[in-house]
Amino acid sequence: MRLYGSIADVGTDVGCSIGVLITHHIDHAFRRILPESEVVREDGFLRMVTGEAHPFGNFACITRPADVPTVRAAIAPLEACGAPAAAFLTGPASDGVDRELGSRGFVRHGGMPAMGVEIERLADTPLASGCRFDRITRASDGAAWAEVFARGYGIPHRLGEVFAHAITDDDSPDSTLQYFWVTRDGVPVATSVLFLHQGLAGIYAVATVSEERGRGLGAYVTAEPLRRAHSLGYRVGILQSSDEGHPVYRRIGFREFGEMPLYVRMPA
Repeated sequence: MRLYGSIADVGTDVGCSIGVLITHHIDHAFRRILPESEVVREDGFLRMVTGEAHPFGNFACITRPADVPTVRAAIAPLEACGAPAAAFLTGPASDGVDRELGSRGFVRHGGMPAMGVEIERLADTPLASGCRFDRITRASDGAAWAEVFARGYGIPHRLGEVFAHAITDDDSPDSTLQYFWVTRDGVPVATSVLFLHQGLAGIYAVATVSEERGRGLGAYVTAEPLRRAHSLGYRVGILQSSDEGHPVYRRIGFREFGEMPLYVRMPA
């Protein structure tokens, strides 16, 4: 696997832009993180339906955003489940796909910026006094990680458990999937996940509990895993940003390279 030396190098050997690789990275990450019992994995999409009352609990990540039959197959169970649902696309929707989504109650809800940074250019991100940063290397810590991730991200607790599913006792420094948290006085208060794939270091599941926000913890749990990836030879960090995280990522050095269109369906 090639480890890119810079953002300018990304995509040169596969004939696509960094933006395309960033938007597809989340599909690979979710295929690695989410339990087989919870998702349907197809060539053109990945879908999870839990029935939880949150769009993050019922979603499809669609990697063929211009193909109407693929999109129709991906979203039909989301429409049928009767709960809030989301569809995010790895590229612009074709006119036909946009109409298909609209006809089934999915409304365009902006997009998730695809962002990247050369890791050595990250701004300093000091860790707040009294806090400690650790990698999670015990499966027994999965429940505690799930709880703080769910609280910080504002999602039902069960969804936190789903995303903690892949936590194991693996402590290999070069593991492709690594979970982290920040604790204050031994209590977890912030989370993140590092996923190493296709020569890119991807950051996911960045969350800080509400009472600890404004202290730089989100910046730290984003940047520090990337610095660890840099020691393994990775030079480019990427993520797909939420609205809340965007100013934080911009401040520490990330730039936009496109976006993932996001559609949301709320039950009547």
